[in-house]
Amino acid sequence: LENSTKNSASLFEVVIRVIGALTSTYHLTADRFFLDKAKEVGEVALTCFKDGVIPHMELSFIEGTCKRNSFQKCLYSDCDESGDCNYYYCKSEVSEVGTLGLELRALSYATGDMRFAESVNQTSNALLQYKTWNGLVARYLYAEEERFVQSSDISTGPGTDSYYEYLLKQWIHSNFKADRFKTAYLKAVEGIEEQLMTTVRFRDKRLRVLGQRPHNLTLMVELHHLSCFLPGTLALGVYYGLPHSHLLLAEDIIQCCYYLYQSQPTGLAAELSVFKNPGIVPIHSENYLRPETVESLFILHRVTKKQMYRDMGWKIFQAFERTSRTCSGYTNVRNVGDANTPPLDKMESFFLAETLKYLYLLFEEDEGVLSWEGWVLNTEAHPLPIIKQQRHIIY
Repeated sequence: LENSTKNSASLFEVVIRVIGALTSTYHLTADRFFLDKAKEVGEVALTCFKDGVIPHMELSFIEGTCKRNSFQKCLYSDCDESGDCNYYYCKSEVSEVGTLGLELRALSYATGDMRFAESVNQTSNALLQYKTWNGLVARYLYAEEERFVQSSDISTGPGTDSYYEYLLKQWIHSNFKADRFKTAYLKAVEGIEEQLMTTVRFRDKRLRVLGQRPHNLTLMVELHHLSCFLPGTLALGVYYGLPHSHLLLAEDIIQCCYYLYQSQPTGLAAELSVFKNPGIVPIHSENYLRPETVESLFILHRVTKKQMYRDMGWKIFQAFERTSRTCSGYTNVRNVGDANTPPLDKMESFFLAETLKYLYLLFEEDEGVLSWEGWVLNTEAHPLPIIKQQRHIIY
């Protein structure tokens, strides 16, 4: 692992994939090499927090710095003749800003260096103070003004998904002591039930569907595959003593997520679909080998012990084998509605890190292979130890 690349990288991706993986590997192997590398990357990540509680999101390893960037949808820029730009009035995705807490606190826990936890504590505490809509957050926030962008989408999909996931998981990671995250999570679940759930006629039955509100307006009966993390998160909360009604909600939503797969000739789910009786119509028809549905199936099976979740997972795995497998790996596919769809010649890293891992765990009989006693999985499926003894205030 070398920090010599000239390309910039997303702080969010570096934290969840690189720091998360290295810190997890250290705890699983006790090999100090991985922790040293995690801290080395963490030092660069710290530069993203130097200008305020909301971090910059573009990280440069070769320069060892972090800055705001055009990918954050900035309204104003000031560029010199060489092409170097400063960006102002930038929008950041809430899921990216709000999904740094497990990994950086875990790094502080492992190293004893509290700078990582202190930096992300400022960020997460600030987000909890922002005005929400019945516990729900918008897709974007303005870093300079420290508020959500009122006109952006309200959903559990792109831009917000892992923010909700980490509300629950930060409470778990703190050994159930950081109740501010639990409170926000419970309020968010109330908001999801009140604002994003609806009942539609689907084939010969009535189906409760998770939708989204573009620009916080009329509910659209559209389901993004990224939202299919939610049944697993809800079930995980029930496992740790949260209301049983959350499990009923999880079972409704996972049925919708499974229909995304079973409704298509390839047996694979589209990236974004709309429920139109009597079927499901893909809006964005690509499949990127995403893990969210099988992640939820794994958690639901472990919580409920119901065989049907393994049966669902097996059919999804067979669809990957049938449609996505090549002689050198697996590939994204262009159109789930076409049984002869051409491959996109790309395999996402999360297919190995998450999708196949969750499928393996779904069918593994020995729960001790990855016990939940003492561990919590980050959003890239890297296990991190629950902080049971704090030498310093990490949360």
